[in-house]
Amino acid sequence: MFNKNTKKKINPGFTLIELMIVIAMMGILSAVAVPRFQAWLPVYRLKSAVSDLQSNMQKARSLAIKENSSIQLRFDYTNSPGFYYFDTTKDGAYTAGEFRVDLSSYNSGVAFGTGNATAKWDGTAFSVPPTAAIGFGTRGTSNTATVYLQNENQNVCYAITTSIAGTARIRQYNGSLPFNTGNWN
Repeated sequence: MFNKNTKKKINPGFTLIELMIVIAMMGILSAVAVPRFQAWLPVYRLKSAVSDLQSNMQKARSLAIKENSSIQLRFDYTNSPGFYYFDTTKDGAYTAGEFRVDLSSYNSGVAFGTGNATAKWDGTAFSVPPTAAIGFGTRGTSNTATVYLQNENQNVCYAITTSIAGTARIRQYNGSLPFNTGNWN
């Protein structure tokens, strides 16, 4: 681009002031966004772990039907955060090669636990020890059991409950409000 009067080339770039304004705006936006992201991340990871557990319960159920053999989904609480696995060898212990999910892979302190909840989803007291296994039969049926997961903040926990028909249902609890069975708040 040329100026008509001086025939000099005009460089259409950013001025230092414009650049400083953009950098200041980016700083303000990141100052607002980063704390919200840090608060949101543990809840997101917990929801991911709960969704995966429910999906793996259905996977165990399908495997039991497909192979016409009972399958147990076992939970190991001995070391925090714990893990669960499909006990396909039916020996009651994790064996190399069995499908296994380590809760530590979710980060944000996702672990077995009840958060701030003081009672189970149905109002009864928590059982000690917690659910050790959920068995799925050759017709897809299971024992009725509930597994609880929490995150590092322990402000929310989720209960994943199996029915006699083998289906799994998720309930949310924060210690003071009733369970929410609808959406993922």
